[in-house]
Amino acid sequence: MHHSAQYVKWHKHFDSVDMHLEEWDRQIEVGLNTTLNCSEFLEFVYLSRDRIRMQLDYMRGNFSAEDEMFRARGEDGVSTTWAMTYMSKAASLVSAHMHIHGVLAAARQECLSEHLQLLFLMSLRRLKSLMHTQLRHLWVVFQGTAELFRQGASKWLTEVVDLFDADLRTMESIMVSWQPPGSEQDENGTQSSPNASAGQARPGPPLPPYSEREPDTVALSTIGVLRRETFEEWDVQKPMLRALLRYVLPRDGHIVDFCAGGGNGAEFLNGTGLVTAYAYDPSPNIKLLSKGSVEHATLHVGPLQLWRVFDLALCLSAAGDLGSEASFWDQVWQNIDSHVKRGAVLSCGSGDTRRQALSSQLRWAPTLQLDAQLSDQLGKSVDPPTDEMCIFWRIPNA
Repeated sequence: MHHSAQYVKWHKHFDSVDMHLEEWDRQIEVGLNTTLNCSEFLEFVYLSRDRIRMQLDYMRGNFSAEDEMFRARGEDGVSTTWAMTYMSKAASLVSAHMHIHGVLAAARQECLSEHLQLLFLMSLRRLKSLMHTQLRHLWVVFQGTAELFRQGASKWLTEVVDLFDADLRTMESIMVSWQPPGSEQDENGTQSSPNASAGQARPGPPLPPYSEREPDTVALSTIGVLRRETFEEWDVQKPMLRALLRYVLPRDGHIVDFCAGGGNGAEFLNGTGLVTAYAYDPSPNIKLLSKGSVEHATLHVGPLQLWRVFDLALCLSAAGDLGSEASFWDQVWQNIDSHVKRGAVLSCGSGDTRRQALSSQLRWAPTLQLDAQLSDQLGKSVDPPTDEMCIFWRIPNA
């Protein structure tokens, strides 16, 4: 009898999986239908997210009700198996949502204003974090701490529902001022034919095309920073940082990273306990995007005045960021020269970029001297080897 009931249970489970797969396929089919104009497409996206939110809220409610029922019987709460079931179902819904709406957003970019792009990217970033958290909760089961898992499952379900609630409210506020693309408006500015043409302009006022960097600067754009953070695209260069700790950085020294990006390099250095590292980056919204771990500073544009002088300065992406632009290198060396006591480590690149980097250094920071031997040793100590890093030391008594 027990085996028969279990068979029925699993048979229903697989029927449910097949039903969800068919529903998800239909969502993509409907969303990619080009007969939908942008207003209809975004309405579909909103309703789809709202339905996911309702399903997640329903799961959370059932979980709480069953947990209370078990506790009323004098038990500890829902079993670990039940908690895993609720959490896994919710995680499956969230995972499917991320894939479906990733496909739809990429296919109908003409419908997305800049604010909607930011909303969807930030939502993806937070959902990704929640999916990682779900995996950590599952690991708690194997540690034999089931009660912690049940508590974590309840908290996780609440966080997921709250995230979808916040996304929907934000989307509502954005859509108040959203305007359809010009190709979908008639002479009176109202929505025209539902047939969406390929390559049409984005909604609202004209927007610049996606760019990884801010116009006419080396600073990463807000979207560029969010993309790298969301998809873990930061080049932390840990082998190089380890080599710097071994050969270059003074113990208990104060190090400033002027090309910190999301601050991962400075975080790695601080985690060793051997130095104190401070993170700065020229991206305009970096402090907000990094939750305060990276400060804003434009090393390559105008004089820079920070709160202290440091032992060493780092900019391991200087060559790729600055290229052979003379004005950028000139300002970088002036700012580095006024903020370091002992030296600096930068990527000088090769060819014209290297010649410009060293030429600007001789002109604007003459008391910093290139240590060619140590630079070569540093480059050979990492995998893969590089000959682009330059180490400079302050000339004694200069």
